[in-house]
Amino acid sequence: MLAYHTSRLFVFTDLDDTLFKSLKSDVSIVATTNNEGESQGYSSLQQQKLLNVFEAAGGVFIPVTGRRTNSFLNCSLPVIKNTPYAVVSHGAIILDQNHTLLEQWHEFIKVEFNLALWESELVKMFDHVHNHFTALSDAVRVRLIVDQGITAYVCVKVSKGDYSENKAKDVDLYLKSILPNDMLLHSNGRNFAMLPPYARKEVAVKFIKNKLQIGENDTVFSIGDSISDLPFMKEADFLIVPDGSQIFDRE
Repeated sequence: MLAYHTSRLFVFTDLDDTLFKSLKSDVSIVATTNNEGESQGYSSLQQQKLLNVFEAAGGVFIPVTGRRTNSFLNCSLPVIKNTPYAVVSHGAIILDQNHTLLEQWHEFIKVEFNLALWESELVKMFDHVHNHFTALSDAVRVRLIVDQGITAYVCVKVSKGDYSENKAKDVDLYLKSILPNDMLLHSNGRNFAMLPPYARKEVAVKFIKNKLQIGENDTVFSIGDSISDLPFMKEADFLIVPDGSQIFDRE
């Protein structure tokens, strides 16, 4: 017989296209809004059911998302907002239950990754990429993302009106051609993120697992939709992938 009192349940989960999508149906509920408070993402009946199953089993949810803090806070699902920790900005930031920067994480990446040096390198990378695309046209927007006071990554976005698969491919090829070996490029449609080594979802998940002392008597699930989610998802005992997701289609 399972000793329930010694076994905890944790769910590390991506958000966009995993727990909610932009499509709305008669039985979906609003899951996130934009900065103006307008509905932006909806949780389907199946997505709601999945959350209910884990919630009824006493699961502890820990969001793992590319969203920045402000965008994460636009999520309205209670099981996502009321969590002990949240991984945001592609893993560069861990928030505590008050949605402020977890100071232990800040101290960790300052020492482990030489944060000050990398923040300086990201500024240089931003200037280089921004100047490159500005000289070509205004079809590509480049931003330096700072979240919770930490320089998190360089964001590159093709404008909606100029987007095409060929345009996105050209941007992808250019960014890969200048990307240092110790950085990663996250690509999703017309959105790109140039990530320093501390912006890794799996590194943040490992940190939280260690902090919560998750061990062999605990059970860990992970949920995600994109290929870039797989590294953090492999930190779990069981992986859940939505139908029609990038992982599902690739496999």
